[in-house]
Amino acid sequence: MTVRNAIKVAILLVIIGAVVALYFTPARQYMTREHIREGVDYMRGLRFGPALLVVSYAVGCIFALPASIFIIAAGVVWGWKFGTLYAMCGGMLGACISYFVGRFIGEGVLQKFGRTGRMVERQIAAAGFKTMLIVRLIPGPPFAVWNYGAGVAGVRFRDYFFGTLVGTLPAHMIFAYSADSLFNGTMSEGDALKRLLVVAVLLIAIVVLPGLLKKKFGSGTATDSE
Repeated sequence: MTVRNAIKVAILLVIIGAVVALYFTPARQYMTREHIREGVDYMRGLRFGPALLVVSYAVGCIFALPASIFIIAAGVVWGWKFGTLYAMCGGMLGACISYFVGRFIGEGVLQKFGRTGRMVERQIAAAGFKTMLIVRLIPGPPFAVWNYGAGVAGVRFRDYFFGTLVGTLPAHMIFAYSADSLFNGTMSEGDALKRLLVVAVLLIAIVVLPGLLKKKFGSGTATDSE
Protein backbone atom coordinates (compact mmCIF):
# COMPACT_ATOMS: atom_id res chain seq x y z
CA MET A 1 0.00 0.00 0.00
CA THR A 2 1.35 3.41 -0.98
CA VAL A 3 1.55 6.32 1.45
CA ARG A 4 -1.22 8.11 -0.48
CA ASN A 5 -3.57 5.14 -0.18
CA ALA A 6 -2.71 4.77 3.50
CA ILE A 7 -3.69 8.40 4.09
CA LYS A 8 -6.99 7.80 2.25
CA VAL A 9 -7.76 4.78 4.42
CA ALA A 10 -6.86 6.68 7.58
CA ILE A 11 -9.13 9.62 6.69
CA LEU A 12 -11.98 7.26 5.82
CA LEU A 13 -11.60 5.38 9.10
CA VAL A 14 -11.58 8.62 11.10
CA ILE A 15 -14.79 9.81 9.43
CA ILE A 16 -16.53 6.45 9.85
CA GLY A 17 -15.34 6.16 13.44
CA ALA A 18 -16.58 9.64 14.32
CA VAL A 19 -19.99 9.03 12.73
CA VAL A 20 -20.37 5.72 14.56
CA ALA A 21 -19.33 7.35 17.84
CA LEU A 22 -21.83 10.19 17.37
CA TYR A 23 -24.81 8.06 16.38
CA PHE A 24 -24.30 4.74 18.18
CA THR A 25 -22.87 5.76 21.55
CA PRO A 26 -24.14 7.86 24.48
CA ALA A 27 -22.75 10.91 22.61
CA ARG A 28 -26.01 10.88 20.65
CA GLN A 29 -27.81 12.31 23.67
CA TYR A 30 -26.09 15.64 23.06
CA MET A 31 -28.13 16.05 19.87
CA THR A 32 -31.40 16.11 21.78
CA ARG A 33 -33.67 19.15 21.93
CA GLU A 34 -32.64 19.92 25.51
CA HIS A 35 -28.93 20.05 24.73
CA ILE A 36 -29.55 22.12 21.61
CA ARG A 37 -31.42 24.63 23.79
CA GLU A 38 -28.46 24.71 26.17
CA GLY A 39 -26.13 25.35 23.25
CA VAL A 40 -28.35 28.20 22.05
CA ASP A 41 -28.29 29.82 25.49
CA TYR A 42 -24.51 29.43 25.60
CA MET A 43 -23.93 31.05 22.20
CA ARG A 44 -26.09 34.05 23.07
CA GLY A 45 -23.50 35.34 25.50
CA LEU A 46 -20.45 34.76 23.31
CA ARG A 47 -18.79 37.56 21.38
CA PHE A 48 -17.35 35.00 18.98
CA GLY A 49 -20.63 33.07 18.77
CA PRO A 50 -20.99 33.45 14.97
CA ALA A 51 -17.49 32.06 14.40
CA LEU A 52 -18.27 29.15 16.74
CA LEU A 53 -21.48 28.42 14.82
CA VAL A 54 -19.68 28.50 11.46
CA VAL A 55 -16.91 26.16 12.61
CA SER A 56 -19.32 23.82 14.40
CA TYR A 57 -21.59 23.59 11.36
CA ALA A 58 -18.60 22.93 9.08
CA VAL A 59 -17.37 20.12 11.34
CA GLY A 60 -20.92 18.80 11.58
CA CYS A 61 -21.08 18.58 7.77
CA ILE A 62 -17.88 16.53 7.70
CA PHE A 63 -19.22 14.05 10.24
CA ALA A 64 -22.80 13.92 8.91
CA LEU A 65 -24.56 15.71 11.76
CA PRO A 66 -28.05 17.00 10.87
CA ALA A 67 -27.74 20.43 9.25
CA SER A 68 -31.08 21.52 10.69
CA ILE A 69 -29.58 21.61 14.20
CA PHE A 70 -27.18 24.40 13.27
CA ILE A 71 -29.60 26.32 11.03
CA ILE A 72 -32.32 26.38 13.69
CA ALA A 73 -29.83 27.41 16.37
CA ALA A 74 -28.58 30.24 14.16
CA GLY A 75 -32.11 31.44 13.47
CA VAL A 76 -33.04 31.45 17.14
CA VAL A 77 -29.89 33.24 18.31
CA TRP A 78 -29.35 35.83 15.58
CA GLY A 79 -32.69 36.05 13.78
CA TRP A 80 -33.40 34.85 10.28
CA LYS A 81 -31.21 37.38 8.43
CA PHE A 82 -27.92 36.95 10.23
CA GLY A 83 -28.85 33.39 11.14
CA THR A 84 -29.14 32.51 7.47
CA LEU A 85 -25.83 34.25 6.71
CA TYR A 86 -23.88 32.47 9.46
CA ALA A 87 -25.48 29.11 8.74
CA MET A 88 -24.75 29.41 5.01
CA CYS A 89 -21.11 30.23 5.74
CA GLY A 90 -20.77 27.17 7.95
CA GLY A 91 -22.68 24.92 5.57
CA MET A 92 -20.67 26.00 2.52
CA LEU A 93 -17.38 25.64 4.38
CA GLY A 94 -18.29 22.13 5.50
CA ALA A 95 -19.62 21.23 2.05
CA CYS A 96 -16.37 22.33 0.39
CA ILE A 97 -14.18 20.42 2.85
CA SER A 98 -16.33 17.29 2.47
CA TYR A 99 -16.21 17.60 -1.32
CA PHE A 100 -12.42 17.71 -1.45
CA VAL A 101 -12.13 14.86 1.06
CA GLY A 102 -14.48 12.78 -1.10
CA ARG A 103 -12.56 13.72 -4.23
CA PHE A 104 -9.26 12.73 -2.63
CA ILE A 105 -10.51 9.42 -1.26
CA GLY A 106 -12.48 8.53 -4.39
CA GLU A 107 -10.02 9.62 -7.06
CA GLY A 108 -9.82 7.10 -9.89
CA VAL A 109 -12.89 5.15 -8.76
CA LEU A 110 -14.95 5.81 -11.91
CA GLN A 111 -12.03 4.98 -14.19
CA LYS A 112 -12.01 1.47 -12.78
CA PHE A 113 -15.37 0.85 -14.44
CA GLY A 114 -13.92 1.38 -17.90
CA ARG A 115 -16.23 2.67 -20.61
CA THR A 116 -19.20 2.95 -18.24
CA GLY A 117 -17.18 5.05 -15.83
CA ARG A 118 -15.99 7.40 -18.58
CA MET A 119 -19.58 7.81 -19.80
CA VAL A 120 -20.74 8.68 -16.28
CA GLU A 121 -17.95 11.24 -15.99
CA ARG A 122 -19.03 12.92 -19.22
CA GLN A 123 -22.66 13.02 -18.11
CA ILE A 124 -21.71 14.49 -14.74
CA ALA A 125 -19.55 17.14 -16.42
CA ALA A 126 -22.39 18.06 -18.79
CA ALA A 127 -25.09 18.40 -16.13
CA GLY A 128 -23.08 19.06 -12.97
CA PHE A 129 -24.66 22.36 -11.89
CA LYS A 130 -28.22 21.37 -12.76
CA THR A 131 -27.85 17.99 -11.07
CA MET A 132 -26.40 19.52 -7.89
CA LEU A 133 -29.09 22.20 -7.84
CA ILE A 134 -31.90 19.66 -8.09
CA VAL A 135 -30.53 17.25 -5.47
CA ARG A 136 -29.97 20.15 -3.07
CA LEU A 137 -33.52 21.39 -3.50
CA ILE A 138 -35.33 18.11 -2.96
CA PRO A 139 -35.43 16.20 0.34
CA GLY A 140 -33.51 12.95 0.34
CA PRO A 141 -30.16 11.63 1.58
CA PRO A 142 -28.38 13.65 4.29
CA PHE A 143 -26.42 16.76 3.33
CA ALA A 144 -23.09 14.97 3.85
CA VAL A 145 -23.96 12.16 1.42
CA TRP A 146 -24.21 14.58 -1.50
CA ASN A 147 -21.04 16.36 -0.34
CA TYR A 148 -18.89 13.25 -0.44
CA GLY A 149 -20.77 11.75 -3.38
CA ALA A 150 -20.12 14.79 -5.57
CA GLY A 151 -16.42 14.62 -4.78
CA VAL A 152 -16.18 10.92 -5.55
CA ALA A 153 -18.21 11.35 -8.75
CA GLY A 154 -15.90 14.11 -9.94
CA VAL A 155 -18.44 16.91 -10.22
CA ARG A 156 -16.61 20.08 -11.26
CA PHE A 157 -16.04 22.21 -8.18
CA ARG A 158 -17.53 25.31 -9.83
CA ASP A 159 -20.77 23.44 -10.57
CA TYR A 160 -20.75 21.87 -7.12
CA PHE A 161 -20.13 25.16 -5.32
CA PHE A 162 -22.77 27.23 -7.08
CA GLY A 163 -25.29 24.36 -7.23
CA THR A 164 -24.90 23.90 -3.49
CA LEU A 165 -25.00 27.63 -2.78
CA VAL A 166 -28.17 28.29 -4.77
CA GLY A 167 -29.83 24.98 -3.91
CA THR A 168 -29.36 25.17 -0.13
CA LEU A 169 -30.03 28.89 0.34
CA PRO A 170 -33.87 28.57 0.32
CA ALA A 171 -33.86 25.81 2.95
CA HIS A 172 -31.39 27.70 5.15
CA MET A 173 -33.43 30.87 4.88
CA ILE A 174 -36.75 29.17 5.59
CA PHE A 175 -35.45 27.08 8.49
CA ALA A 176 -33.80 30.12 10.06
CA TYR A 177 -36.90 32.25 9.49
CA SER A 178 -39.18 29.55 10.89
CA ALA A 179 -36.96 29.07 13.95
CA ASP A 180 -36.91 32.80 14.55
CA SER A 181 -40.68 33.09 14.14
CA LEU A 182 -41.48 30.02 16.22
CA PHE A 183 -39.23 31.26 19.02
CA ASN A 184 -41.03 34.59 19.03
CA GLY A 185 -44.43 32.89 18.79
CA THR A 186 -45.43 34.47 15.46
CA MET A 187 -45.69 31.25 13.43
CA SER A 188 -47.03 27.79 14.18
CA GLU A 189 -45.04 24.69 13.34
CA GLY A 190 -47.61 23.70 10.71
CA ASP A 191 -47.28 27.08 8.97
CA ALA A 192 -43.51 26.74 8.91
CA LEU A 193 -43.68 23.30 7.26
CA LYS A 194 -46.23 24.51 4.72
CA ARG A 195 -44.02 27.41 3.69
CA LEU A 196 -41.02 25.12 3.34
CA LEU A 197 -42.99 22.69 1.17
CA VAL A 198 -44.45 25.40 -1.08
CA VAL A 199 -41.11 27.07 -1.69
CA ALA A 200 -39.39 23.73 -2.35
CA VAL A 201 -42.04 22.74 -4.92
CA LEU A 202 -41.84 26.10 -6.68
CA LEU A 203 -38.06 26.00 -6.88
CA ILE A 204 -38.06 22.46 -8.23
CA ALA A 205 -40.62 23.52 -10.86
CA ILE A 206 -38.46 26.48 -11.87
CA VAL A 207 -35.48 24.19 -12.38
CA VAL A 208 -37.20 21.23 -14.02
CA LEU A 209 -39.93 22.76 -16.20
CA PRO A 210 -37.67 24.71 -18.60
CA GLY A 211 -35.75 21.54 -19.42
CA LEU A 212 -38.93 19.53 -19.96
CA LEU A 213 -40.46 22.22 -22.19
CA LYS A 214 -37.27 22.56 -24.20
CA LYS A 215 -37.09 18.81 -24.68
CA LYS A 216 -40.76 18.55 -25.70
CA PHE A 217 -40.97 21.49 -28.06
CA GLY A 218 -37.44 21.05 -29.32
CA SER A 219 -38.12 17.48 -30.40
CA GLY A 220 -41.41 18.58 -31.96
CA THR A 221 -39.67 21.23 -34.04
CA ALA A 222 -37.05 18.76 -35.18
CA THR A 223 -39.78 16.31 -36.26
CA ASP A 224 -41.66 18.99 -38.20
CA SER A 225 -38.56 20.08 -40.05
CA GLU A 226 -37.98 16.54 -41.24
